[in-house]
Amino acid sequence: MRAEWQAHIDELLQTYQEKRRQIQEMQSRLETIEAEAEAADGMVRVKVDRQGRLTSLELDPRATRRLGATELSEAIMEASRDAQAQVADQMRAAMQGVAPEGAADAGFDITKLLPERPHDIEAVRARLGIPPL
Repeated sequence: MRAEWQAHIDELLQTYQEKRRQIQEMQSRLETIEAEAEAADGMVRVKVDRQGRLTSLELDPRATRRLGATELSEAIMEASRDAQAQVADQMRAAMQGVAPEGAADAGFDITKLLPERPHDIEAVRARLGIPPL
């Protein structure tokens, strides 16, 4: 095999591995995304995880005295929606320009865009007479 081909292939593999490392780091950061929101003048506070699941609900003792059941449930829902919207915005911002449209949806594993090794790289290397990695 020509040396310049080997050098180009090695460079492509190195670039691939670097991009994959960057995506793995981004995936790790995405896993820590969470958001907090409040409603009813701060009497209701919620926290949601990166998938929008409620992880914390805090009610000020005044909430049960000042708000009826309907108002309290509406305040909880309002705060939850606000926190979920914040998470969605954070996910979109973190993935912008890196992942395909819609990839910020809950549960998407960005590392699957670039597997650890290209699926048939060894077959390509064998066809080109390049020793295995």
